[in-house]
Amino acid sequence: MILRPPPPPPPSPVEVLARRLASLLHKPCLLSLLAPDPPLLSSLYALLPLDSILSILQQTHTASLRHRRLPAHEIVWLVVACSLFRDRSIPLVWRHIHPSSENTIPTDAAFSLARRRLGALPMKLLFERTCLPLAPANMAGAFHGPWLLVALDGSVFEAPDTPANRRALGSASNQHGEGAFPQVRLAALCEVGTHAITDVEIGPYNCSEQELGLRVLARLAAGRLVLMDRGLSYFELIDTVLKRNSHVLARVKVSRALPVERVLPDGSYLSTIYPSYNERRAARGGIAVRVIRYSHDDPSRDGCGEETVLITTVLEVEALSASQAVALYPWRWEEESVFSEIKETMLQNKQPLLRSKSPALVVQEIYGMLIGHYVMRREMSEAARMAGAEVVRLSFKRSLEVMEDRMKEPAGEKWLAGLRREISQQKLRPKRLRRYPRAKKATRSRWPNKKPRAKPPPQPTKPFSDVVRILLN
Repeated sequence: MILRPPPPPPPSPVEVLARRLASLLHKPCLLSLLAPDPPLLSSLYALLPLDSILSILQQTHTASLRHRRLPAHEIVWLVVACSLFRDRSIPLVWRHIHPSSENTIPTDAAFSLARRRLGALPMKLLFERTCLPLAPANMAGAFHGPWLLVALDGSVFEAPDTPANRRALGSASNQHGEGAFPQVRLAALCEVGTHAITDVEIGPYNCSEQELGLRVLARLAAGRLVLMDRGLSYFELIDTVLKRNSHVLARVKVSRALPVERVLPDGSYLSTIYPSYNERRAARGGIAVRVIRYSHDDPSRDGCGEETVLITTVLEVEALSASQAVALYPWRWEEESVFSEIKETMLQNKQPLLRSKSPALVVQEIYGMLIGHYVMRREMSEAARMAGAEVVRLSFKRSLEVMEDRMKEPAGEKWLAGLRREISQQKLRPKRLRRYPRAKKATRSRWPNKKPRAKPPPQPTKPFSDVVRILLN
């Protein structure tokens, strides 16, 4: 007797949802399956496609397998939206995403549990798949010759002061005690022509920028010219860049030993750097570099008459002359502008900058923040390309405000084109020649420092109305 083969296993709910979404992609009813209020969600998923999110959730086994009020794919966008709407609490961000919902807002604990179910890994994978280089070939200001200009730098973000964050992240300290908030350190690789962060490494406060930067450079793509500051221009990092078939342009200390081996026609000279003092004495294991020493004689600028030293692994003068290197290096400061866009514009300089109270959710939030910034920068790049303008001459703050307003509209066929057209009009005024030297306005606070283990002051025991006394003349 021949038996029929067993029936195939039924598809998982995620597969069913993915098939239905694939058949409805780019149709107005796409989001009607997911939420009762499609206008804002449809614009969110137009910026960050839902099929990409579902694929990552299925890969990481974090997709919602049953109907929830807080499904995993919407929590992904909630994490991203929390950085775009930093002035709102997480429940109010959810309410902003679901403006027409008649149901009550889930509790704070429900949001925390949903974010813990999601974890940090899906956000990390989404960042890696979404945040790719934006600059097209030969884009003005993004390339020098065959090399894409990128900058490597680090920054520190404050997290809420909870015992878990304090133990896992650490904080700055001095002779007076620990800092007010735990801090997380990150090293980021930024495309200077578009301000897009394309790679990042996250670590606790006591992890050095050099260590984090080395991990980032170990993943560096070929054909990059990496701009580095003095704090990152170490032998190991430069050697890693060369092994990735890329080059370095970095500033170094004036006192660094860089003996002249051969003077070149443009005024630079060849030298060699070594991993250690003993290696230098033995003249082994070194890297050949070009050294450019320069100064300026404008008394209205900082550093008049002071010497600055650059080194580069581009040894051919024809490929990168000394004057071109001096002109290119200030582009490294574009990454400082990127951190300013994130901290001052997106996160509004709130203290602490982040809002997550556990280390895993801190990492999740950082990836969501970087994805939100990248999505904004991607749309600004497309808008600049359509208008024939420089993307760095568009206002990030005003473009973000335009996106916030436009996200309230249903995302039809013309929605994205209209968004980019309006963003392309948010141009900055031409830069003026000006300088603002570093200065510290206040050296001390008149308020006493709050010690972590200080005894709390006496607390009131009666209402104010019971203790107030009117003074008679």
